[in-house]
Amino acid sequence: MSQNPPASAPISVLVVEDDPDDLLLIRDFLAEAPGRFQIETARRLSAALERLSAAPIDLIVADLSLPDSQGLDTFRALFAHRARAPILVISGLDDEALAVRTVEEGAQDYLVKGQFDSSLLVRSIRYALQRAAAEKALQDERNLLRNVIDNLLDSIYVKDADGRYLLGNAAHTRQLGIASPEEVLGRTALDFFPADIARGFQTDDQQVMGTGTPIIDRQESAGGNPAKWLSTTKVPLRDANGRIIGIVGIGRDITARKLAEEKLERYAEELRGKNAEMEDDLQMAREVQQAFLPQQFPSFPANAASEESALRFFSRYLPTTTLGGDFFHVQPISDTRVGVFICDVMGHGVRAALVTAIQRTLVEELQTLADQPGEFLTQMNAALLSILRRTNSPLFASAFYLVADLAAGTLRFANAGHPRPLHLRRDLHRVEKLGPTTTKPGPALGVFEGSVYQTQEALLAPRDLVLLFTDGLCEAEGACGELFDQALLERIVEQRLDRGAEELFSEMLDEVRHFSATGEFGDDVCLVGLEVQRLLPQA
Repeated sequence: MSQNPPASAPISVLVVEDDPDDLLLIRDFLAEAPGRFQIETARRLSAALERLSAAPIDLIVADLSLPDSQGLDTFRALFAHRARAPILVISGLDDEALAVRTVEEGAQDYLVKGQFDSSLLVRSIRYALQRAAAEKALQDERNLLRNVIDNLLDSIYVKDADGRYLLGNAAHTRQLGIASPEEVLGRTALDFFPADIARGFQTDDQQVMGTGTPIIDRQESAGGNPAKWLSTTKVPLRDANGRIIGIVGIGRDITARKLAEEKLERYAEELRGKNAEMEDDLQMAREVQQAFLPQQFPSFPANAASEESALRFFSRYLPTTTLGGDFFHVQPISDTRVGVFICDVMGHGVRAALVTAIQRTLVEELQTLADQPGEFLTQMNAALLSILRRTNSPLFASAFYLVADLAAGTLRFANAGHPRPLHLRRDLHRVEKLGPTTTKPGPALGVFEGSVYQTQEALLAPRDLVLLFTDGLCEAEGACGELFDQALLERIVEQRLDRGAEELFSEMLDEVRHFSATGEFGDDVCLVGLEVQRLLPQA
């Protein structure tokens, strides 16, 4: 025998009204309305505040004229109460100025007695609850954004078109030498830097806003004694219509690195060329998130031309929204070894993109573990958990990290809940998944404390191609609801075993688009390929 679904909980309404007739009318209106309302009453402001302190309430319906309080003072007292329930004002005063002022200060609506019926009252109540829920969700998102950016090591700030700071994170606060992020709001670079340096910053800001062209990872002096140096990236800030309304800046204090570089330059001219090459490798795209993706790839050995490199890299990055949750990083460890990291953060948008920014910072912080895949992911999981637990929001990321050793002819890798990469062993005419099928991957990063990730190993030979990817490649849905799964992906790759990496990537993506009922991907897609041209002798 089927059971009826449980009835929804009644909406609790506190009616703050001293006129018995008006109170009775409101009760009658709500009694006639569809849905259930649990009505409580208070005839004085003091009684209303006492009731709000006792237990939560869904909505307050309040007259502004009470025996112990009048006008806006009544509203302000209710609005300031720690319960902060949404407030619907019902007044006997048909005063447009008062109505506007009340709504500006936080009221959900202002109704005039005698000018509304049951339907209008109930509609206003439901709209008030919906708006209040939306405002809470927006505030939660803002708190999450604030928590995440304040844990980034890079200084992040936003300026308006006149150069006034709109936002600065904790790292920016420390960089400026002030006590709190609030102290920077509304001020300009002239308040914190010597005049000549501040004017230089302002000139750069105007150039970025005027041309729409970003400044990417530029080293510049911030003055001071001793002198400070910054690595600065500035990109235009656009409104919903695409108009440039300010800039977003990312900065890092590189004083120690700069001093070390200057000292080393006195001993070796060769380092100048390498530093310039490094700067070229750090080219950034216009979007802030893409500024964290590699723009150029290393050669092996380091002094080889890219076309002569023993190991070549290929990548495709296809976010489904403006901000995606996929990220990858390629890190040379020596002339014969390279580390490759790929991850997929849960969800899309600001939260996912900011977590990828955290991971980019953690990848740099864990460079000393770059040759130990299992320990690398273990420490990244611990660091990520320590940051994300402060956000009170579930966030996690699958990740895969491998080290390709061109001298030993091996791949060493560890897996944190990520799709297993494909290993195209062309000379053996077969495609394999990296890692034994009998071993489950470790849990995703940011889920469990104390997770330990194991390092596994596979052979690597000339002409091999290792294909890392995120699960967006295998989540396209066909016209009948069927999924483009990994088994189908493997068959497509097997049919194109001898294709070059670029051609293979293009044909794979075309196959997925053709399969998809919409012709698009349902999730972000990131592809990273490592193609072995030859092995190298031991250094």
